[in-house]
Amino acid sequence: MDAIAAADADLPGDEVLAEHSYLVARGVRPMALAGWCDADPLVMLRAATRLEAAAEAGALPFVIDHLDGSATFGYAAARWVLDLYEWLVQDTDVPQEQRERITGLLLGYATEAISRYEASATGRRFSSPSGSPERAAS
Repeated sequence: MDAIAAADADLPGDEVLAEHSYLVARGVRPMALAGWCDADPLVMLRAATRLEAAAEAGALPFVIDHLDGSATFGYAAARWVLDLYEWLVQDTDVPQEQRERITGLLLGYATEAISRYEASATGRRFSSPSGSPERAAS
């Protein structure tokens, strides 16, 4: 299997891409993430080509390199939405808590939904050591 065929196999179908594009173009949400891919230039080009083919007028297709070997792709309603998301995923100085809040807003979640999500989280303010079994929060 060549690289383009492998990239196609990992991308969502045209119907899924069209649905994401439609929702952004109609103002349902500022941004839709359709998936992840390797940050390989050929794979990102193929993802961009497929997104562009499925794009509705008013939905800006994008593929953003996270600078960690992975990339996300989807649609944005405006260039500033894309700029904000790119800053969010590429700038390591953005605190994780703020990253999650801003991503939620960009994906169209209401402030109440984000607050409920945060309220249901544990009070842990640290990362669990890798390789250690997770313990249930008491």
